[in-house]
Amino acid sequence: MNMASKHLILPVETAARELDAKLLLSLHAAGRGITVTLGNYALLSLNIHKLAPGIYLSHNFTSGRDRIIGIARKLGHRVVALDEEGLVWINAEIYRRRRTNKGAMANLEAIFAWGSEQAEALEPVTRGMPVQVILAGNPRADLLRPGMRSLYSERVAALKAEFGDFILINSNFGWINHALARGSTGDGMENLQAAAKKAGFPFEYLKHRYEIYREIVTALPAISQRFPNRHIILRPHPSENDRKWRDISQALPNVTVRYDSDLIPWLLAASHIVHNGCTTAVETALLDRIAISFRPRIVEEHEIPQSHKVSLEARTLEQLIGFLATEGLTDNPPKNRNAILEHMIASMSGPSSSQRIAAALDELFTREVSGPGLWRRLAGRATAMTRKIDKYVEHFDTSAPSNPSYYSHKFPPISAGQIAARLQSIAGLINAEVPEVQQISERVFRISPRGAG
Repeated sequence: MNMASKHLILPVETAARELDAKLLLSLHAAGRGITVTLGNYALLSLNIHKLAPGIYLSHNFTSGRDRIIGIARKLGHRVVALDEEGLVWINAEIYRRRRTNKGAMANLEAIFAWGSEQAEALEPVTRGMPVQVILAGNPRADLLRPGMRSLYSERVAALKAEFGDFILINSNFGWINHALARGSTGDGMENLQAAAKKAGFPFEYLKHRYEIYREIVTALPAISQRFPNRHIILRPHPSENDRKWRDISQALPNVTVRYDSDLIPWLLAASHIVHNGCTTAVETALLDRIAISFRPRIVEEHEIPQSHKVSLEARTLEQLIGFLATEGLTDNPPKNRNAILEHMIASMSGPSSSQRIAAALDELFTREVSGPGLWRRLAGRATAMTRKIDKYVEHFDTSAPSNPSYYSHKFPPISAGQIAARLQSIAGLINAEVPEVQQISERVFRISPRGAG
């Protein structure tokens, strides 16, 4: 492929988690002459048959992505992938069962692994496959580097002005309290068997998570009463039903349920950070801070080790309250933190993840590959149109991920001007040229190297 034909297709599922990171990757890609089509995954994938051939960077390779990955290949796109949820998991066996699909992976040229730990977990699946596993980290980790944190300074100051010395509790109970009612959404466990089967989790694991959920529900009033002059922010997971948390906290005047904007400003602004088995613990560690892992019930085979390794452990509510009362605790991470993180994240030092991925993509563009024949492309268009009809029918189903209210919660409407402004802010921190931005459909944008045409 020549310079003019280098095209990267970059879907974003959860904007608060991924958008800035993929804008950073887009800047590095544009710096190498690559044009990027970036947008909401649900909306972008509906029109993938209209896009010029390129490299499609899938945000995972689960059974839920095998269809769109297969369509992309039939249409003449090349496909690579990373796994946005590949950083923390219970154990390698369950990770492989839940997060890999051989049909999807058979269509991949490369997988960008968070680090050695994920690559080792993937090895039994990738062994014998032509897919290349590249230790790259993830662009989300780049945003946590010291040189990038000023991107959030204004938002951090605003949060501190609004909430003062606040406690941040990160909820991570998507399959217990799912926005699409995939698990138990309250005080019963009536749907956990079905949720376990759908999610690929053992039932006993989801039962354990339900019990932890109930422990946090019980702890919330006690924390509220112990610290009446401090704000407590409950931040639900992107897939959670925030209404349930609002109902729970309604009688607690200093508890606020908030899911808005990026997570990073919240992690930088909070005086104390609480979680149980959440990726935010690792992100907090990358910010040179430490979170508190509230672990009132421990069942070793159901624990998520990566998050707990970089956290302070509170085994009881009394211990948790003691930590929350300790001033300055959050800004004193353990000295062995980097040694733990380096096995998990390849880009802890040296080139950033975005630089590594952009370089790898640029190298892939130099490889000669034969595209699909006419009949295969036509079959791809037919399959894409069939999928589009299926998704149109599904979007009336309030329990389907393709329902507009659900994907809009995860990726709210945004304008080309807002994308351009965000790119300009990020570009200023890495001394990059600001690319051109054009909106090509709802929540889908073309990011082109300046002067590319």
